[in-house]
Amino acid sequence: MKLRDIKKYSIVIILITVVLSCQQKEKKEQDIIAKVQVSVTKISQGYLPDFIRLTGKTIYLNKSSLVAPISGYITKVNVQQGDKVQKGKLLFEIQTPEAYVMKQKDSTAINYGIIKIYAPVNGRVVSLNIVNKSVYADKGAVMCILLASNDLKLQVSVPFEYKKYANIGTKCKVVLPDNTETEGVFSKTLPQIDEISQTVKILANISTKQFIPENMIVSVLLDKSTTHQAQILPKQCLQTDALMQQFWLMKLINDSTAVRVNVKISNQTHNKIEIESPQFSANELFISDGAYGLSDTILVNLK
Repeated sequence: MKLRDIKKYSIVIILITVVLSCQQKEKKEQDIIAKVQVSVTKISQGYLPDFIRLTGKTIYLNKSSLVAPISGYITKVNVQQGDKVQKGKLLFEIQTPEAYVMKQKDSTAINYGIIKIYAPVNGRVVSLNIVNKSVYADKGAVMCILLASNDLKLQVSVPFEYKKYANIGTKCKVVLPDNTETEGVFSKTLPQIDEISQTVKILANISTKQFIPENMIVSVLLDKSTTHQAQILPKQCLQTDALMQQFWLMKLINDSTAVRVNVKISNQTHNKIEIESPQFSANELFISDGAYGLSDTILVNLK
């Protein structure tokens, strides 16, 4: 065999080796792509509210001020500030000055001239001016102030353009400063508007068993959307560009391939989102975990 032929055969062998090596590399790359692990989920039907976040303040419309019915000496204080009291509970006893002086001289006159003061409503003592007995109180002096426990209201500042969403009887969600939630129902619109903020004051009843102090600032979530049926997915299914102008999902077209599908979104919460279009079937699967950064078409393995 001539030297020229040997060189030709050597070049052919080298080319074959390079081609086979490239094919093996491509196969390895395909194997790597095929090993993308993802979790999937299905579309659900439901409704997500579109909340307006407003500010409210707790108030008590009924404050009962207990005053001394006569001038005299306090002989009994049966309450402390912050106490929860029931209607009819004995709070104070006051004795006329004459009977009080007589008692000092004659112990048998201890019960003469005593007037008992009872709680007029169920409530809580928020202010206590008489804390010790044997002190003198003038007639009409405020002894304590009770907040009626069943008269708690929420005063909500509603922008005038949103007043149509806060009609009497409409429910709202109330979020307390500790992030606990309760329900409120609008009950009365006050006939005035703040001239600076142009907000209307609307009262709401609060459904709660716990004691809520007066003047607490709370968040009020008011739903401005209409009840409807929509396609709902977990929010982690949704992918977007850097400018948040385009949105898409990664939908499985078979058991190992996912493709990008552009979508139009609607209402959303912190963990769910409504898909307005296109319409999907209930059995279609979407990547819920592992979709970030994937190409428009990708081979996947389900977890």
